[in-house]
Amino acid sequence: MAASRVLSIKERLYEDLKDPAYASAYINEAIGDGDETVLKTALADVIRERGVTDVALKAGINRVTVYKTLKPGTETSFTTMHALLKACDVSLQVLPDERD
Repeated sequence: MAASRVLSIKERLYEDLKDPAYASAYINEAIGDGDETVLKTALADVIRERGVTDVALKAGINRVTVYKTLKPGTETSFTTMHALLKACDVSLQVLPDERD
């Protein structure tokens, strides 16, 4: 029963990630965490929802490279990360830190 609940959570996440605004917020939260693994996991979720092959084609990156890029601990260039974000219809933006 626990496996079906996890599947339902993942299905709901992928449904929500279809919305570019939700996907952007999801990735922003991951960036805010400050952990590369969290960011790569979030981006992987967005890419899986959109289809790895489709994102790879749109980004101009080999599909295998997309998988390698999202693997925790691998070096990823800004250019590759930017291309993947754009292919997912989200963009990277820098805002002032509002912490005290």
